[in-house]
Amino acid sequence: MGGRDESIDPSVGRDELIARIERADEDFRRSIVREGATGLFSVDLTMQQLRVLFILAAAGALSAHELAESLGVGPTTLTGIVDRLEIRDLVCRLPDGRDRRVRRIDLTDAGRRLLRDLNEVRQEHFRRLLGRLDDEVLTSLATAIEALARACEEERREDAASVDRADVSSGRG
Repeated sequence: MGGRDESIDPSVGRDELIARIERADEDFRRSIVREGATGLFSVDLTMQQLRVLFILAAAGALSAHELAESLGVGPTTLTGIVDRLEIRDLVCRLPDGRDRRVRRIDLTDAGRRLLRDLNEVRQEHFRRLLGRLDDEVLTSLATAIEALARACEEERREDAASVDRADVSSGRG
């Protein structure tokens, strides 16, 4: 019920385990895309436009400079992306409370609703898949994902501390 049984083998090295996880993740993602379960295929937006929505959902309102940096695009490219999203009422430009020259880009209620709907479709599909697993596998999966979330947070803290140290050593902090 829970998939292939590849019990823990102490002779298997970490690199082999990581490679096994990567293969399984790739298979999982491929099946999700094949099924179209994410709902992304029903949305008439480019990948860059979706990325803008996801970034704003995670970070909140950003300046055009911050958003362009997050996307890895220039200001002109960003302006076109944001213009198209604004026409569809998914984002809006707002004045910055501290600097009149800066406009912040934020999600509109329609943008939040779109992301919420996409997330609900994804979550429903994920719950159906999880429902096919037995309790032992679910317990192991919960433990593993919680550990992965802690590792992400630890890496984020280390990255932030590294940036802070670099700022101090360069005289910016």
